[in-house]
Amino acid sequence: MNNRTLSITFDDGYEDHFHNVYSILSGYGFPATIFLTVKYIDGYWESEKAEGGRIKGLSRDQILEMQNGGLIQFGSHGYSHKNFLSVHEEDREIEIRDSKLYLEDLLGEDVPFISYPFGACDDGVKNIVREAGYKAGFTIWNRKPDIYTIPRVPFHAHDGLKRFRFKISPLYYPTKSIFRFAS
Repeated sequence: MNNRTLSITFDDGYEDHFHNVYSILSGYGFPATIFLTVKYIDGYWESEKAEGGRIKGLSRDQILEMQNGGLIQFGSHGYSHKNFLSVHEEDREIEIRDSKLYLEDLLGEDVPFISYPFGACDDGVKNIVREAGYKAGFTIWNRKPDIYTIPRVPFHAHDGLKRFRFKISPLYYPTKSIFRFAS
């Protein structure tokens, strides 16, 4: 990996990844990784920001259709989207290990990547991730990047053009903790 490497990734596994994102990526032939939260496959996220208070998760069939299309790879975003630093070690292990096992059973292939919910990880979390067999981990908090804390830049629906330009500039990482709006 070098400074000019770009990966397109999406967290959570919302149904709109299938209806909106997948068709755009397919149209341009862009590969991407979707990090799935296992608990919400064939289910709903509760969200006060969503119309009706719920966001539909991807279905098993939608996941398999995207996998069969050849452009989308899937990774884990934990079992139930808990902050790994806010739960007991046993729960961390379940979140990390069991989500990988579930997804590998669903997909019929290795799930080599994890994206930490809320970007939350430390050396203890990275050790569990390594022991579970992941090849790499992704976070938005990159104080000391390594293969288990690969830097990502989060983009959100509310990001305007100025924020987008800032996030893709070389100034983003050195200054992001200074500015509340940067993440």
